Amino acid sequence: QGVFCSSTCLRRLRPRIAQASADGAANSSCHCVFRALAWRVRPMAMACRIAVVGAGPLVGMQHCQAVVALRDAGAELACVCQRRPDDRVAAERFEVPVYTDVEEMTRLQSLHGVVIAAPTHLHLPIVEKCLLGARVRQEELGEPVLALKALLVEKPICETLVAAMRLVQLAEEAGVEILVGHQRRHSAFVRRARELVTRADFGPLRGLSAEFSLLKPESYFRRDDPRLAWRSQKGAGGPVLINLIHDVDLLRFITGHEVSTVFASLSSSARQDDVEDTGAVTVVLDHGAVGTFFFSDAAPSPWSYEFTTQENAKYPPLPGSDPKDCYHFFGAQRSLAFPSLRRFGYRQGAGEAGWDTPLTGEEDCVRKQDPIAAQMEHFLRVCRREERPLCSGHDAM
Repeated sequence: QGVFCSSTCLRRLRPRIAQASADGAANSSCHCVFRALAWRVRPMAMACRIAVVGAGPLVGMQHCQAVVALRDAGAELACVCQRRPDDRVAAERFEVPVYTDVEEMTRLQSLHGVVIAAPTHLHLPIVEKCLLGARVRQEELGEPVLALKALLVEKPICETLVAAMRLVQLAEEAGVEILVGHQRRHSAFVRRARELVTRADFGPLRGLSAEFSLLKPESYFRRDDPRLAWRSQKGAGGPVLINLIHDVDLLRFITGHEVSTVFASLSSSARQDDVEDTGAVTVVLDHGAVGTFFFSDAAPSPWSYEFTTQENAKYPPLPGSDPKDCYHFFGAQRSLAFPSLRRFGYRQGAGEAGWDTPLTGEEDCVRKQDPIAAQMEHFLRVCRREERPLCSGHDAM
């Protein structure tokens, strides 16, 4: 009952099983065994082989763990790719091959998906090499179609719009799907907030406010390590590209609206780096609603997505039992705090809606799930062409 084989192997085995069954017909027990095998030998589901480029401790290792956790669903962590040949932490932990050249990896390995968790400014050259290696492999093996089906590219998709457009063009020409790693779209809190904010009894949306404030330790910047210099460089690091981009994406995803106008003021006074550490942004949405963002990676606080949702085990629990919120959505009929999902409004029939009438409150509960894990489940289905990317390359631009 536990016999599995490939489709090719099965085609070769069945005639032999039938012949052996006929030859052994005199032995009834032998005949029964072969007859059972003829029915029970069945094709094994094709494993979806996924590689991770940039399997570092912050994000890449989480992607590796997410792939391994989906082994029963048919996912296989095929290999990892690191910049340094001596960086074998992920390879040894997950017992997979390690490469230092992306093109060589996709040429030598049969891959259906690749996760790119390298620094943002390296995304485009990595995708170019991924696709080149996959095409060379296809030609060498004489395969009719490209085995590589999808790329999961960490956010932001690229450091510039021009680079992002080129990346998306290359993937489309190759017939490869792009899923951009805005993993928070897969959060149960976010999905419920989207349902509530877009309901007819909430809006229309009047405005929103968002806060992201935490303190990145000095060890994050590792100023003595030139490989991490990008974290302090404009166009590569900084909280706008690394952190605020998440909040702007969720504004769009939760409300269903696009930004039409932006006003911003940035400061680098905390660290005197080339890149900002603090700033404020005002946006006007396509239907006239207004939003404000405050962000800083140089001020300790509980008011950020990471700390308030507690979805990521990397972040320690907050003191106190009172709910902490990082977003507030204001509709014509109700308002919503996130991620506590507390809603405030006026009960129908309780009098004229306005400041003289008591507000009523409601609170929703959701089942928390790691968004990285949920995103990888989705990526697996994208690789199998069962779903379209929740955040495509075009969407991420």
